[in-house]
Formats: sequence, C-alpha cells, structure tokens
Amino acid sequence: MSIDRFPHSAKEERFEFEPGARAELDRIIEKYPVKRSALVPALTLAQRQNGFISSAVMQHVAGIFEISPMEVWGVVTFYSMLKTHPIGEYHFQVCNNLSCALMGADPLLRGLEARLGIKAGQTREDGKFSIEKVECLGACGGAPCLQVNEDYFEWATPGMLEEIVSALEKGEYVPPIGADEVAPPGAGAVAAADGGGESGRSGDEGRG
Repeated sequence: MSIDRFPHSAKEERFEFEPGARAELDRIIEKYPVKRSALVPALTLAQRQNGFISSAVMQHVAGIFEISPMEVWGVVTFYSMLKTHPIGEYHFQVCNNLSCALMGADPLLRGLEARLGIKAGQTREDGKFSIEKVECLGACGGAPCLQVNEDYFEWATPGMLEEIVSALEKGEYVPPIGADEVAPPGAGAVAAADGGGESGRSGDEGRG
C-alpha cells in the first residue's frame, strides 16, 4: 500500500492566483458563511491554473484561508479529482467499481492503455494524454463509464473510445454522452468476448 506524502516543492517555486482567478475565488468565498467552506473550490481553481496541486499551491491557498498547509493537504488527498502531480491535457478516468466492472470496464481500460501506449497512472511523454483507474464516477446507470477531463461518457464501448481518442488527437471537441443525453445506438454493451455483459438500462435509470 502506497502512502501519499506532502510534496515539498523546490524553494524557487512560487504560485499566486492570476487576477481573474483570484477575483472569481473572492466571489465564491462571499457565498459561504464560513470562509473555509470555499477551500475545495479554491483548490479546483488553483488546479485549473497550475495543472496540479503542488506544495507552492497548497501554501498559497493555506495563507488565503489562514490554515496550515497540512490541513490543505488533508483535503487534497481526500478528493480524487485533485491531483498532486502533472496529468495530461486530456485525462481519462475509467471507472472500475462494481457496475462498470461487470459491464466491461477492464477490457475498456486495457484497450485504452494499448491505444495510448501508457498504463493507468501514467502520462504520455508528449503530455497529451494520461490515464487513471478510479473507484466510482457515480454513473452506475450508464456503465461502463469513463470521464475525460470534466466530461462523462457513459455506456462506453471500444468503438466509442477509438472515436474519442482520434478526435482529441486532432484537437477536436467531443461532446459528452451522459445521463442527460440520448443513448447512442447499441450503447451499454461491451462485446461478451471482451468480458462485458449486456446492458439492462432503461430510460428511467440515472446515476448510481
């Protein structure tokens, strides 16, 4: 079992919110009766600007909220969407919880790894793509599910995955396919030969 340790940055590393991001954070803080309640949104803004949560980021955020960097670290390590290391421009998260596992998440992940030439937990050398296997994306009704940056792709199939990667390699936007979208034809099943099953999803099912 690996243990996350507080990442000490080089002394010369500095971080401050850009003016626009700081103004947005100030607006968010005003919405909360307790300032510290805005800590997660603050870290999300910082990650959007910096790419990941470094020691310098945590120290800067700690100063804004008047708490210790270790308290910030406790929050960062609790939420999986907050990253303590650089990730790709397009970050793939493949759900491996029960519903997705039963519907073919493992062959989906293996196919993605083969297509991108990296393993889960790695970032491609060009910085374009990274992969992460996660416990749950909260989309059991659309299993198997994967997330690319902030967009969900439910009822994922190998063919859908190839289309997504090919489009992103060209810099093209790929619209999400989620609980609020109409399921594409044949969605919800990964070929039985790949270890998946057939979808029993009905129109009334939503996120699990």
